[in-house]
Amino acid sequence: MEGRITSIVRQKKDSARASIFMDEEFAFGVCDQTIERFRLRKGDYIDRVLFEKITDFDYFIEAKRIALAYLNHRARSEKEIRQRLQKEDIPEAIVLRVIEFLKEQKFIDDEAWSKAFVNDKLVRKPVSSKQLAFGLKQKGVPKEVIEETIANLNAEQGDMERAIQSAEKRWPRILRSESDPKKQKQKLYTFLASRGFEYEVIEKVIRQIMNDEL
Repeated sequence: MEGRITSIVRQKKDSARASIFMDEEFAFGVCDQTIERFRLRKGDYIDRVLFEKITDFDYFIEAKRIALAYLNHRARSEKEIRQRLQKEDIPEAIVLRVIEFLKEQKFIDDEAWSKAFVNDKLVRKPVSSKQLAFGLKQKGVPKEVIEETIANLNAEQGDMERAIQSAEKRWPRILRSESDPKKQKQKLYTFLASRGFEYEVIEKVIRQIMNDEL
């Protein structure tokens, strides 16, 4: 695209962006930072090389804005940021630059995010290491980060402790709703299995919980 800027008009839907008209026709939209970066003014001539530099810079600025706004609500994993930008059809090269910028500024830190994710999950309900690892994997956290996060977690509290914690909270409700010991056991088993605990752990927990009732 080549031509001379005939007007720069502020966009109504986004006051931080402006429409660039070349030879009296709409050419492209840019943000304020891009206008200042390239000192775009009425009468300037834009050749193909300059146009590519302008659009590349503007994509980067807009992508950063989108990513930072997305991060403003809560911490995100790298995969979540990447998917958010891809929804806006941001070129992959720009996505990579934004991700690198966010990492440099410590806005993205999969290790810290993984720890926060696990803690948040456990505050709401104790679940197994397996279920936590699966949740981290779905968020795109690297395997080595997942393994380190789970190892650190288990060093503080293992699956057995979390399973007992879950069972102790659930058991009174089961007792109120079911009088048959076999059905009580089945309900507790189903409940713990739904939280990802392994068979061996569940069996030990059930024996402990039910023996405490004797």
